[in-house]
Amino acid sequence: MNLKTYRIVFIGGSYGGLRSLKHFINLFQNSPSAQVEIEIYLIDPRAGFINILGIPKAIVDIEFAVKSYLNVENYNINFSSVQSTDQAFIEAMSKSMPKEILPPNLRVNFIHGKVISFKDEYSITFSVINSSEIQTLDFDYAVYSAGRRRTWPFDPQGINQNQYIDEMKSTKNKIERANIITVIGGGALGIEIAGEIKDTYPEKEVKLVHPHPFLPPELYASKNLKSGIKRQIEEVGVNLLLNTRIKEELENGNLKTTDNKIIQSELNFWCNFHKNNIEPLMPYFQDSIELSTGEAKTDETLLLQGYKNIFVIGDIVNLPIIKTAGGAYRHGETVAQSLYNLTITDSMEISKIDIVNWPKGMTIVVGHNRCCSQWNNDGDGKVVENDSVILEMYKDYCNSSAKTFLNIS
Repeated sequence: MNLKTYRIVFIGGSYGGLRSLKHFINLFQNSPSAQVEIEIYLIDPRAGFINILGIPKAIVDIEFAVKSYLNVENYNINFSSVQSTDQAFIEAMSKSMPKEILPPNLRVNFIHGKVISFKDEYSITFSVINSSEIQTLDFDYAVYSAGRRRTWPFDPQGINQNQYIDEMKSTKNKIERANIITVIGGGALGIEIAGEIKDTYPEKEVKLVHPHPFLPPELYASKNLKSGIKRQIEEVGVNLLLNTRIKEELENGNLKTTDNKIIQSELNFWCNFHKNNIEPLMPYFQDSIELSTGEAKTDETLLLQGYKNIFVIGDIVNLPIIKTAGGAYRHGETVAQSLYNLTITDSMEISKIDIVNWPKGMTIVVGHNRCCSQWNNDGDGKVVENDSVILEMYKDYCNSSAKTFLNIS
């Protein structure tokens, strides 16, 4: 009996992409009627999952940094094939002992590489890391979850755990050599970076510069969250400079503001920039991209606008929701259910996220023992400070919970 075959490609294996892949595998394994053959490709430039939530702690705690990089060989997926130029990674994969065995009609392949572009809605070009060869891969469905990038070191460039650790060590050494450290940008990342550095090195002068009269600027951040964060960041001992916009960084590390004032500094961390990784979607899907924001047009189905087989999840979607790791998990699960319906049950039902009732909650960590958690933004917002359960969970920036949730050893 010849079974119908589907090929699904997952582009990006962070919170949303990896969760979507894992959830689809679980649905497939628990389906007694899976009379199809599924071939999956996971394409990622890194040989592991970085818990990006923990970067603020990773730059000051190398032992934690090691734990926050979860290698592919520990994903508990019995990969049918691996493409990589990293021989150490290939050897590690050959010795991996995944706990779960896949059924014979489900094959999962890992490509340690990067997607270059979509040729059309059924084909991509890609290259394996450190290889100049451009390859083509055809597919039936694609899940695009390539995320966004920030300035280094908050967007690590290393392709494996050792290179990532070297980046974190280099950053920690720079922090230890500096007496005056300035963080530019008072979003969640900037707040957490400043708090971790100050609590780890209380003798250092740490400044947080933000161009607006309040922080954080995140969508749906309530009045109570903003006031709570401001109070906590000042309690930690960070020098908060609001209504201050930086014009340039001088050669000696000092910062010049737009009104030509000089801020003394020796080491600067720029947390005021991010850009979505939409380049592979261009130019073929240009009409489905909000060019001004670099976001993919979609709706509650998470299908790329105008297409029935391309899903987009995580930071790149142009939906009026808070972008969080937990939200990306939800996106991934929703898309996995849609893929299951489309390929296995033949119901053709597309699952949807509930945008109207999407949680307007977030947690921001401020140093070692403080956090502000917004449950909702009704009125001035329901905000809880230093909740013991949340503090325990964020002690390792959800590293333990991510491993459990994603079934990573």
